[in-house]
Amino acid sequence: MPWTGPADDPVPAVAERLGIEAAAIRGCVLLKRSVDARGRPPRWLANYRVDVEGEAAILARRIRGVRAWSTRDEERHGEEQHRISLPAGTRLRPIVVGAGPAGLFAALRFAEAGAAVLLLERGGTVEARHPAVRDFWRHRQLDPECNVVYGEGGAGAFSDGKIYTRRRDGDLGWIFRRLVDFGADPEILEEGWAHLGTDRVREILPRLRARLVELGAEIRFDTAVRSLVVDDGRVRGVVTRDGATIEGAPVVVATGHSARDVYDWLLRAGASAVLRPMHIGARIEHPQKVIDVARYGTERGELPPASYRFVSQPPHGRARSAHTFCMCPGGTVVPASNHPGRVVVNGMSYSGRKAPFANSAIIVEVAIGDLDGTDPLAGVRFQDEIEARAFQLAGGDFKAPGQRVEDFLAGRPSTDLPRVSFPMGATPVDLREVLPAPIVTGMMEAIRHFDRRLPGFAGPEGVLLAPETRTTAPLRFDRDERYESPTVRGLMPVGEGAGYAGGIISAALDGLRAAESAIADPLRFSRSAVPPK
Repeated sequence: MPWTGPADDPVPAVAERLGIEAAAIRGCVLLKRSVDARGRPPRWLANYRVDVEGEAAILARRIRGVRAWSTRDEERHGEEQHRISLPAGTRLRPIVVGAGPAGLFAALRFAEAGAAVLLLERGGTVEARHPAVRDFWRHRQLDPECNVVYGEGGAGAFSDGKIYTRRRDGDLGWIFRRLVDFGADPEILEEGWAHLGTDRVREILPRLRARLVELGAEIRFDTAVRSLVVDDGRVRGVVTRDGATIEGAPVVVATGHSARDVYDWLLRAGASAVLRPMHIGARIEHPQKVIDVARYGTERGELPPASYRFVSQPPHGRARSAHTFCMCPGGTVVPASNHPGRVVVNGMSYSGRKAPFANSAIIVEVAIGDLDGTDPLAGVRFQDEIEARAFQLAGGDFKAPGQRVEDFLAGRPSTDLPRVSFPMGATPVDLREVLPAPIVTGMMEAIRHFDRRLPGFAGPEGVLLAPETRTTAPLRFDRDERYESPTVRGLMPVGEGAGYAGGIISAALDGLRAAESAIADPLRFSRSAVPPK
């Protein structure tokens, strides 16, 4: 039903929807809200839980969209489910490598269960990351160990902070409620397209860290791992870059999709992995007003900045499929490099999404035949070549290669660029020199298709900034149903870097479930799990 707004009393509208007197409604709780932009004018829609007199008679009328509250709803919106703890007297010393969403929520679950968890992060705290990122964006001083992708919060700390999921029950409900506990706006429990925003993430992470410490977790920042300690096919701990050996198991590796040195030492330790399908492309940026008018039919007024999500599936043989990814309304295209001599772009926004631009990645599938081999690191080399080429063509100072959308579609270089949000600036470059031909063809087909759905998408105000190469990990580490590597027992590869997630919530969920698996059967980590006497 239409949402009456947070400051308004919803009871009159709910009563009208149900065809009853307002006095018959004993309680009304907002569960979910979203914008319906299909009609004109667009409107808010909402789901409410209503406590009402004469429920049976109302249900008997079979009003569209009205149903009884169920046990499933209790699970979805009720108190969190019971979670097991370690048996009394059982000691477990897990080591979690990486403090992104997967690592943080794995560590939190271990700590809440009573395990003596150690969390290692190569970068700094979120408070230390911001000066490092600012120095890079303003002065091109890249810190290879503390940047947009390394440090507390991982790459999600400098992103739109999207936490889209249709569900809020079970494990997902636990994650969402923890985010609210640590400072997220409670509206994320209701928003159909919830997001956190970079500014809000800065507030959440220190509170999550404080909770970990309160529960007895040990956290070491600025501590990079250089290898695993493996004895007879079983991990016994890690060796840090300064040469210190730390014993413990399981070792949960949650280092994200940009830690290429981690891939090297995991493979050297015997962890098996395979190539994973990936997508690459560029960011497309428009003035937010262009998207608002196309989606809403008018300027948005009090509605949120408009967004979109598109897929292109051309007839077989004409072009490869493509889709938009990580759309940031009211956002910014940002440098996301963590390696010298490389250009990588990503999208970011603050919680208010008040920036004058909208951006999204347009990414195209990469075929195995595009790569220079079939070994697990072939995709990494493919990414690296594109990123290095982008750096050189844009001038070698971390500017982004850019091209007007109209020029890109016409097959001509751009002689200049409109104002863009990219803080390090952009250089006019023919993106055919940056991206492989099948990617270019797929993007062109997709942009034309998306323009038919959103007029102005291919218009004169659009610009492309490249390359968007780090949407997913280009490989996947094998693991069994217990989240363990089949070739290195006690090793748990999780999250985006291991090839098992694609965003903040899916990564957090993967880390949580890996920890739950270890907590449920701690004795399999023999030297670190001591049974009660």
